[in-house]
Amino acid sequence: MKRLFAFAIVLAACNKPSADDCRKALTNMQHLLGTENLSKSAGDQEGEVRRCKGGSSKEAVQCAIAAQSIEDLKKCEFYKSTDKSDDKPADKPAGSGSGS
Repeated sequence: MKRLFAFAIVLAACNKPSADDCRKALTNMQHLLGTENLSKSAGDQEGEVRRCKGGSSKEAVQCAIAAQSIEDLKKCEFYKSTDKSDDKPADKPAGSGSGS
């Protein structure tokens, strides 16, 4: 049983991107979004690399590296839009200041 568990962990790790590929994907994403000149510390970039390695597949990272436009990037599982403009007020939970 321990061997099966170890094998499952190895298989799960096989689809994880390398740190170098994550850096390439992040650099390309910043270029496409026009944010490559924004000042970020090396620590911020490495945090993003760790997040990429832990939460992205090799395929998604390769897609982001190859993207030539924002539309291409949006097709990748690597790119997650944070645009909340489509949310309807009724869909949002009431906060502490809701008056209800």
